Amino acid sequence: MRVAFVALLLLAQADAGWVEPLQTSRAPGPNEQRVRITIRAIAASNEPGGFDQKLAPIEQHLRNFGEQFRYQSYKLLEEKTFDLDWKSPAEIELPGSRNLQVLPRQLAADGKIRVHLELLGEHPAHSRKLHTDYSIQRGGTLLVGGLRVDPKDERSGTLLIAVTQAVEK
Repeated sequence: MRVAFVALLLLAQADAGWVEPLQTSRAPGPNEQRVRITIRAIAASNEPGGFDQKLAPIEQHLRNFGEQFRYQSYKLLEEKTFDLDWKSPAEIELPGSRNLQVLPRQLAADGKIRVHLELLGEHPAHSRKLHTDYSIQRGGTLLVGGLRVDPKDERSGTLLIAVTQAVEK
């Protein structure tokens, strides 16, 4: 299952151009001391149902994603917004007794931020499912997915994690 998760993730990134290596970085300036990150846990499936209206802010990202992966239905399961200091972690509980930790690492000269994501598996083992860094453009959304919403139910749909960022002024 981990191979499928990584494959889905890499295809989504390559198509959208969301992830690029950071060549140049700088310390945040006096007006960029914090970063706002919104994390959404989404159930994607091939069942009819369309878009949950609560996903309107990222609907276009999901439509682009859906063109490749052919999902027909997107339902918001959880949403949380964090206003973080640089290098300060935040955590959100995901369906299936899993957790996602996010850490904004640095701001690049082109305005992209580098974030570290760590997805921990089900309680009590909390095995690491994802542990890597991404670059997200200002106001951009990164989609990560491939695991089942409910690890014990094959028909529960695919868990997508949307990470949206905006630097606070």
